[in-house]
Amino acid sequence: MMKKKFYLILLVILTAFSSYGQDSVSTGSLTITGYVDTYYQYNLNSPSDRKNGGRIFDVYHNNFSLGLVQTAFKYTYGKAEAVLDLTYGPNAELGNFGNSGTSKIIKQAYLAYGFTDKLKFTIGQFGTHIGYELIDAPLNYNYSLSYLFGNGPFYHTGAKLNYTFSDKAGIMVGVVNGWDGLQDFNDKKSLAAQVFVSPVEGVNLYLNWIGGDEYNTLSAFGSKKGSFTNLFDLTGTVAASDKISLGVNAAYGMFSSGYAKEITDEDIAAADPVSAGILEADQGKYDKDASWFGVAGYANVAFNDVFGLGLRVEHFNDPDGVRYFGPLVVNALTATANIALAEGRFNIKPEIRFDAADSEFFVENEGKAKKTQTTLGSAFILKF
Repeated sequence: MMKKKFYLILLVILTAFSSYGQDSVSTGSLTITGYVDTYYQYNLNSPSDRKNGGRIFDVYHNNFSLGLVQTAFKYTYGKAEAVLDLTYGPNAELGNFGNSGTSKIIKQAYLAYGFTDKLKFTIGQFGTHIGYELIDAPLNYNYSLSYLFGNGPFYHTGAKLNYTFSDKAGIMVGVVNGWDGLQDFNDKKSLAAQVFVSPVEGVNLYLNWIGGDEYNTLSAFGSKKGSFTNLFDLTGTVAASDKISLGVNAAYGMFSSGYAKEITDEDIAAADPVSAGILEADQGKYDKDASWFGVAGYANVAFNDVFGLGLRVEHFNDPDGVRYFGPLVVNALTATANIALAEGRFNIKPEIRFDAADSEFFVENEGKAKKTQTTLGSAFILKF
C-alpha cells in the first residue's frame, strides 16, 4: 500500500514538473531547419590524384560525393536568442578545419540579445561577415565556390554589436579571436567591422573589414609578433527585376610582416649572437610585406518558377601565396542551371566551370601539370 502511495505521489510530482516545463518552453519559439547536398563531378583533365584543383568543397573527380548535411536549431525567448548550427560530412571537415574533435561539427553556436529594436549583441562562434558566398549550398546560386570564398575567412569566434539605423543603413563592430578557429592561435585579437547601406530600393551594399596581428595562425601571416593583416571586402547585390539579380564581390588584403626588410645571410653574420639566432630562425618565412585581391561578378536569371541560369566570372590574384591555395593568379567562369522542384525545396544544379591560371597549377593524367581545368557535373540539394 505504501509503495502504491509513493508511486502515485511521484507520478503527480513528475506530471507537475512536466506541465511546468511545457508551459515554460511554450512561451519561447524553437525552429529546426537544414539541408542535405550531394554532387557528381567530372574533370576533363582526368587528374591522376582524382581531385579538382583550387576547390574548397567540390573536391573529387569522377565520384558521387556527399557534400554537407546541416541541422540548425534556433531558440528565441523574448529578446534572447540561441543558435546551434551543426554540420556533418566531408564539407563539414573542410569548412571547419580550424576546430578539432567534436567541435568540427559546430558551424555556428552563439547567443544573442536585442537590447533594443536597433541594438543587438552576439557572442560565440558565427559565420564571417566577409564575402558574397556562404558555406550553405542552398544560399548560393552556383554550387562550386569562388576563389574569394575558398581563401576565407569562413568563421570567427568572438563578440559583436549590430546597430540598425533603419532598413537603409546599419553597422557592426566586433572583437574576434582571429580567422577560422574556435580557439585563439596567439595572444592577439582581431577587430571586425561592417557598414551596410541601401541607397535605393533593390540595391544593398556591404563594406566589410577585419584587421589584426594574426601571426602563427593557419594563414600564412608570419611567425613574428608585430605583424598586421587588413582585409577589406565589398559585397553588393542588385535586384534588377523580379527575375534578374546581379551581384559583385571585391576584396583586397594586405599583410605587413613587421620586418623592415628581407633577412639576408649578411644580416645574420653582422648581428650579435643572440640577435643572429633570432634572425636565422625567422629567415625564409613570410618576412616581406604582401598583398592579395580578387573580384567576382554574378548574374542570375529566373525564367520561371522551375528553371533559371546563373553566371559567375572571377579573378583571383595571390602571387606571394599568402592565402590558403599558395601562389596563384587565376581566372574562372562558372555557369549553373537551377531546376527547382517540390516547391523550391529540392534543387538540381547542373554546372560547368572553366579555370585558367597563369602557371601550371592544375593536375592532369599521369601527374602532369596544366594551366587550365574544366569540370562539369551536377549537385542535388534538399532543404527543410
